[in-house]
Amino acid sequence: MNRRVCKVVGLLWLWLWSFLPAAHAGLLNRQDIDKLLEGQYIVGDVQPDMPVYPLFAKNPASGNGKPALRGYAFESLDFEPVRGYSGKPIDLLVAMDLTGAFLDIRLIEHKEPFFNNPTGTGKLGVFSAQYIDLSLRHNIQVHDHLTPSSRDDQSAHLQGVNHGTVTVKAIDRSVVASASKVALARLGAEVANSAAVSAARRRTSSDSYDVLDWNTLRSRRMVGTTQLTRAELETAFAGTLSAGADPHAKTHPDDIALTLTTALISMPSIGRSLLDSEGWRYLSTSRRQSHALLIIESGPLAGETSQALRVSDDLPFVLKQQGKTIKLQRIAYDKGLRVPGYPSTAHAYFLVADKATPLDPAESFDLTFRLGRRFATNQILNQAETRHFELAHVFYGWRATALNFLAIHWSGLDWVKVWQSRWVEIVALLSGLLVLSLGLMAQKSLSASRTRLRWFRHAYLVFTLGFIGWYAQGQLTILNITAAIESLTGGGDLSFLLNDPMTVILWIFVLGTLLVWGRSTFCGWLCPFGALQELISVLANKLGVHQRRLRTALDAKLKWFKYAVLATIIGSLFAAPSFAELAVKVEPFETAISFFFVREWPYIAWATLCLGMGVLVYRGYCRYICPLGAALAAVNVLQRWSWIPRRTECGTPCQTCRHRCEYQAISAQGTVQYSECFQCLDCVAIYQDEQHCLPLIQQHKQNPAVIPIRSIERT
Repeated sequence: MNRRVCKVVGLLWLWLWSFLPAAHAGLLNRQDIDKLLEGQYIVGDVQPDMPVYPLFAKNPASGNGKPALRGYAFESLDFEPVRGYSGKPIDLLVAMDLTGAFLDIRLIEHKEPFFNNPTGTGKLGVFSAQYIDLSLRHNIQVHDHLTPSSRDDQSAHLQGVNHGTVTVKAIDRSVVASASKVALARLGAEVANSAAVSAARRRTSSDSYDVLDWNTLRSRRMVGTTQLTRAELETAFAGTLSAGADPHAKTHPDDIALTLTTALISMPSIGRSLLDSEGWRYLSTSRRQSHALLIIESGPLAGETSQALRVSDDLPFVLKQQGKTIKLQRIAYDKGLRVPGYPSTAHAYFLVADKATPLDPAESFDLTFRLGRRFATNQILNQAETRHFELAHVFYGWRATALNFLAIHWSGLDWVKVWQSRWVEIVALLSGLLVLSLGLMAQKSLSASRTRLRWFRHAYLVFTLGFIGWYAQGQLTILNITAAIESLTGGGDLSFLLNDPMTVILWIFVLGTLLVWGRSTFCGWLCPFGALQELISVLANKLGVHQRRLRTALDAKLKWFKYAVLATIIGSLFAAPSFAELAVKVEPFETAISFFFVREWPYIAWATLCLGMGVLVYRGYCRYICPLGAALAAVNVLQRWSWIPRRTECGTPCQTCRHRCEYQAISAQGTVQYSECFQCLDCVAIYQDEQHCLPLIQQHKQNPAVIPIRSIERT
């Protein structure tokens, strides 16, 4: 790296340093909390055993003259440092009263890239304020930005923030989990129990399942329903002394006498949809890892007391698997039951398979209902007839079980809900990636016509900019890499990225194509900011403004600069984290793609400068500055194929491709520097062009086309 490059690096450091904010002072002190809570309470000293501040009422309690304890204030960072999209924890001030209700929530610090301006921070503050007046007893669910917030005595549905799914999920977990820990240590037994439930809700993935309605349960084959008519029952007892016990069977034979609904409620998403929260906890502790069945009865015979119609039976069900009877134990259940469409008088059986004869839900099993009728004659006293009726149930073998389990399990996860809500965008993106893959695999056919190649490339760049970038917000960025590094080095994982399907799909595609085409697929076709630069260059060329071609030596030196930018960003993650937060702003992607140029003027000026650079030097930012491009180019060694066709004459004597390559990625010897190639396919088009490729021109001269002449005899 020469002195000129070093000077540019130094100027970049000074530019970044000029925007560097003051470092965070650390934990809040007593005065800070008093100021944030606007003097509503008397803030006590921090407790010696844990970092919480007691809050006292300003008016003394009657009688003793001492201020009454109202609650506690604390920072979420001290108890639950949840990482957001940036890979760094979000810090909130939480004020909670003695009943576990939230008095106030204030956003103290965050590093979320899409909300690091006053407007974005204000949106996160508005979201956080939705927790005020809620408590640890509430079942809190966070939805998208289009769902209005609502609440009742038991649950609360909070409205999310546009493009902030990962961030608001992190805020939710920070607030509830940290409050739960404080409640367990400082508040009464009743509140502590609610806190334990809230903490468990965050720890257990099954708690993230939605409560499914009855139609959904049936459509997913999560419940089975069997209906028995009066005529069917009479037919079953025909020929016995119990026949004719139901007088309505003749007049109303098609009336439903009994409806039985069967569900394997030991599956979390099934049990949570049929039981209330207390019922699920009770069942979980009662079944002791055994599988449990719920069978619900409704209809006239469900409450029948006449033994002539139905003999009283505490356990009228028989379960068999592979010819063996599974012993069932009935659980006494007095908790709530939510079964949409069923009357409140429905009778429920909670049955647990005995451990001595375990039930394997991955294998088929038979479940029957046993119905007895009692009768008496002069000759036979107090006798009974019994009939068995097969019940529909949910699982029919291991394949169906596996598919049902995957559908049930994955459908309830938060990130799966996000993917489901954006399925149209996902389909559009996958379709676009398929079109691109087919085009690049058929590169010779695509580039055989320069007009066809030009129209295809420009159309796809419009798709990349308009749909992937501005609409779907699928701009990959160096922030994805820095957030991943910070999360992994901090003991976290990459699960937070799953809430952004566009980013996940694009990264999977880009990492896969690195093996085939290298960095060029993303940089040349899928980067929205790169597409914006190129489209502006095309427009400038139409207006008569053409890009300058730098000298080869200068171009080669400037291409090293992006690696210096990348090294600066990665190095500062460990040496100067505060500087790293600002260093990533060298990317103009947020300003041009995410914020549509609605931002503070220094960022707008920088983004405009980068785009202007592309008018003077073809895609100058991408080639010389972009740290993400440098990161992809650095791992370009993963590419296993030299996919651009070459001839022995390339370089010697032919230099056509090298001189026409706008990215200056072809050496004087004719070899392609794939780490600097953007896959525009211009050189592939030249390779096939008999008017521009020197070897083809010479071949044509040496072997001119000859039209044979033959005589035609006249008859």
